[in-house]
Amino acid sequence: MDIITNSKQISYSLPPIFNELLLDNTRSVLFDIETTGLNRNYDKVILIGVLYQEKENVIIKQFFCENSSEELELLKAFIATFKDFNLYITYNGANFDIPFLNKRFLKHNLNYQIEPYYNFDLYKAVRKNKGMLGLDNCKLKTVERFLGINRKDTIDGRESVRLFKKYEITKDISLKKKILLHNYEDILHLLPTLKILNFINKDRVFTHFPKEFSVNSELKIRILGYHINKDFLEVSGNFQGNLPQDIILYNPNYNFRLMKKDTKFIFKIPLLNANIEGVGKYSFINLNEINYKDYNLSEIDNEEKLKYLVKIDNEIKDINIYNFIKDFSSYIIKSNL
Repeated sequence: MDIITNSKQISYSLPPIFNELLLDNTRSVLFDIETTGLNRNYDKVILIGVLYQEKENVIIKQFFCENSSEELELLKAFIATFKDFNLYITYNGANFDIPFLNKRFLKHNLNYQIEPYYNFDLYKAVRKNKGMLGLDNCKLKTVERFLGINRKDTIDGRESVRLFKKYEITKDISLKKKILLHNYEDILHLLPTLKILNFINKDRVFTHFPKEFSVNSELKIRILGYHINKDFLEVSGNFQGNLPQDIILYNPNYNFRLMKKDTKFIFKIPLLNANIEGVGKYSFINLNEINYKDYNLSEIDNEEKLKYLVKIDNEIKDINIYNFIKDFSSYIIKSNL
């Protein structure tokens, strides 16, 4: 098994939305895998490339199997590097890379799993906004061309599989170089490809981010989902850490539950709907009904009011929803402990 490490002095700058919405202690890593086929039950991982920042440099590390029997050694080496990160940036990693790796960890009885919750899959954001971006398809190379990014490698994943099978037999170093270059450019170009997010509405990007916040040094809440059901915003999630007691509030106007036994977080809160002729239908958090802070919705100015806007027609305001859940939940928990 071979580990190839390259250090490059290039600008490592994630799109602004990453800095706006992620926790301060977030350490991100970009990664991509190459395999002997598409069946994670039988095929093997033969190459993993990772990219991350270390001081002023970008590090690209590739874990390469000289033959497929070295998969276990490769996986162990990968875990030793990967375990220190808490945001995983991929392109179609949710559908392929992460489930494939997790299955291979299980096959080798390795006590490690990549948690999909912490994956930001750029492919999902591109696919949801393909029409607006004017893309013919959602292939990584198509997005790269849209952004004016040019590659040196000329193969695709299928060709990489074929070349590796040939390399196992011949040990032709030129084949190894082609496979490594394909993987290297997949992860190297994924970094500037993230700039596609600058062309997408922030709320549509944020829907694909992990949504987690700390209430205090001992308690962290994870939002797993939310939806608007008629006149209510309904939120579900769980929590990690120390909760001295259950917090169960059946207020006439909202429900809030944190339960120690199953670590569930459930929250339901009323909305105020307004139809504005010629403009559309607006839905706000109904501050008038929840006794939160020292004002109600009718008393605040328009700029402040927009912070509590959760929907315009069919457009969900994900960032507003997240910020409100974070602020209100922290307020409720601290008031009841």
